[in-house]
Amino acid sequence: MSELRGRAERKADVLAALEQNHDLWLATASPSGQPHLIAVSSWWDGHEVVIATRAGSPTARNLAATKLGRLGLGSPEDVVTIDVALSEQVPVRTADADLKKGFVVAAGWDPAEEGDDWVFYRLQPLQVQAYRGYSELRDRHLMRDSPWLV
Repeated sequence: MSELRGRAERKADVLAALEQNHDLWLATASPSGQPHLIAVSSWWDGHEVVIATRAGSPTARNLAATKLGRLGLGSPEDVVTIDVALSEQVPVRTADADLKKGFVVAAGWDPAEEGDDWVFYRLQPLQVQAYRGYSELRDRHLMRDSPWLV
């Protein structure tokens, strides 16, 4: 069994994972509660997670309607879940240069090359949980209602 991590170490691990792992799972739901899950490329800008998807996709419709989602990354042995709120949506074609460049560098591809219907979505973390196994479940909450707890 590995050594239990304190909250400060877990927060550092979460931030490192967001900076290094640009492929995440994003779960959303329709207003009627129909769930939807996709893999997304992402960019952590230091405050928000930026993803891109087509404007007419179920994910885009769900985010526009409910403004909420849940990101997942890691493995079952090293879990990170992040409840997020949509803070902004920007069509890729009209996005500023810093947003475009940050996403392209992090994700390794340019949604502008995929078509005119792609949109960037800025997702503000609301709650962050991180744990490695059942022994770390007790102190898994690292953020609640946006401020970090550590």
